[in-house]
Amino acid sequence: MRRLLWLLLALFLGWGGLYIQRTSLAVEGERHFLLWDDAMISLRYARNLAHGDGLVWNAGGEPVQGISNPGVTLVMASLHALPLAPQHVSLTFQLLSLALLGVCLWLLARLGELLSGEAAVGLAAASAAALWAPFPVWGLQGADTTAVAALALAPLVEVARAERAGAPWPRRAFVWLALGLLVRLDAAVTAGAIGAAGLVARRGRRAALFGLVLGALVLAGLLAFGQLYYGDPLPNTFYLKATGSPRALVLASGLEQSEALLRGLSWPVVASVALGLLAALARGVAHRTAALFVVATLAYNLWVGGDWATGLPSRFAIPALPVAFALVLAALWRGVQAAVRLPAARVTVVAAGVALGVLASSGQARSDWYSLTEQTLLKEQNRWLVGFGRQLRAESAPDTVVAYHWAGIAAYFSERPAVDVLGKSDRHIAHLEVDRFQPGHSKWDWQYVIHVQRPDVIQGASRGLLRRPDFRASYRRAPRDEFFVRRGSEAKLRDPALVLEDWPAPPDAR
Repeated sequence: MRRLLWLLLALFLGWGGLYIQRTSLAVEGERHFLLWDDAMISLRYARNLAHGDGLVWNAGGEPVQGISNPGVTLVMASLHALPLAPQHVSLTFQLLSLALLGVCLWLLARLGELLSGEAAVGLAAASAAALWAPFPVWGLQGADTTAVAALALAPLVEVARAERAGAPWPRRAFVWLALGLLVRLDAAVTAGAIGAAGLVARRGRRAALFGLVLGALVLAGLLAFGQLYYGDPLPNTFYLKATGSPRALVLASGLEQSEALLRGLSWPVVASVALGLLAALARGVAHRTAALFVVATLAYNLWVGGDWATGLPSRFAIPALPVAFALVLAALWRGVQAAVRLPAARVTVVAAGVALGVLASSGQARSDWYSLTEQTLLKEQNRWLVGFGRQLRAESAPDTVVAYHWAGIAAYFSERPAVDVLGKSDRHIAHLEVDRFQPGHSKWDWQYVIHVQRPDVIQGASRGLLRRPDFRASYRRAPRDEFFVRRGSEAKLRDPALVLEDWPAPPDAR
């Protein structure tokens, strides 16, 4: 089984490398490697930090906490110290993510083996995660789901090892959880679930109390840093997603996305996961701890209203499912080993792991991960954003202020002062009170953007912008409405081929 596990890891890493290549694109003869748009926002913060401008959105601008993953951003900053062109920095991060995904598969194999006492279950759990398309797709697109998963799996493995040996839980399990808080603050859900299990477990109490103190210190340090550096202890994403919208709408979105997640998994998988969680309650402390982590993670996803990328399962739910697969397969092993001979039982449980991963994959993630020919997530959109960013860098004055709907890729490559119209890096917009909810994209204020921020260029139009008379009075449009230029700022754009258009007169003025 060990050799098969190493073979699985080798195949997974090779396939992941092909996926990274497929996410890249050629623009004007140069190969560009990209992360999904939100991750490129973190990459912009990281570059500013590496260049000595601080952990900020705009170099020399107001410090705004537009990132929710400080640990990941610090890693990204270290990558900017390498002698790499901007279009290649993302590749190094994708390769790190691929390596960390391999670590996650190895940890899952250990968890499955420790929960069941059988190496074949570990191989089956790792196979299920490798084949469950959203897990590698989110990770290789640059999301922090992989780091969150690894720093949840490591303590679960520590707990399972200690329980199998009849030993006290090791304190290092909670060191891993504290590192998870540095990755992103809402890893507190993971720490809380595992810590709660430890407090009620006879062998886990001392380690859990240690973890409670350590976690409180880390959280206090992060909040103090936010207050001292940004003037606010919490990141803007907290206000965008957790405040300002009616709670009923947030929960309705969470329920809708939870139902979509279940539908995407397929009902046989849902039934298997539910039975696996129930079976875990009747087993030992390690099983119950893993089950509590799964339930807490899925409940948090519901509470925050899910995620914006509805073509993929929510990032917040991603770390839970591989652990659920391990619990399902451990429960299955207990049944099949009593019914058939050992070799057949091993083949059965590994085949079940493969089936779990395949059946649980659907939609955009499935075509992304399984195909060598399908377009990867938002690839054509990314191509336009790269081209727009490069065009701005080459053909605009350095002080040209650009407002973005998609605030990651184009802003990173343009290297121009930026306005985030959806508020991730804008304090005013993030704190708005609104009567709607769309995860991360509920808030905007065109009055504020047009008359207070006054960007020279606005990238794209949506959310009623084109219907505003003050916008039409203040901006001219580029062909095909790809972007809009403020009247009086035309000289900041140096493209001799650019012809700006005035708006047609309204019917009653003709």
